[in-house]
Amino acid sequence: MVADQNPNDRLARAHELRRRGESARRRDGPMARLCYEEAVLLFREADEPLLLAHTIRHLGDVYLEQGGPELAEPCYHEALALYRKHTDDSSLDLANAVRSLAVLRWEQTRTLWEDARVLYTSLNVEAGIKESTARVAALSTY
Repeated sequence: MVADQNPNDRLARAHELRRRGESARRRDGPMARLCYEEAVLLFREADEPLLLAHTIRHLGDVYLEQGGPELAEPCYHEALALYRKHTDDSSLDLANAVRSLAVLRWEQTRTLWEDARVLYTSLNVEAGIKESTARVAALSTY
């Protein structure tokens, strides 16, 4: 990015990067990630909170799709905070951000119960095996 670039040009570039990210997401996750990362920086710089929220939520989705839940979670939290500050609670965008965080947490919870089951099995702790198996099964029904 050029520091002396016109703010309107930077904002136009951010919009273009966001569009490219949305398009690339279906076929090229790494390219989508690069586009969204740069767009996030530009929207942040331009003080565009809702555009930043949309873009950072999508960046979080890309991180999660690429196996980076530790990168996705802060994106979802920031998007939620921005939506709550700048839109009403009935916003579809807010609902989508809550959904993204719920999916992340669901994946983390399922993984933790699977890990617990493996550990309980290795230790032959029947109560732990039974509980973790039941919880994994319950989470798998969704």
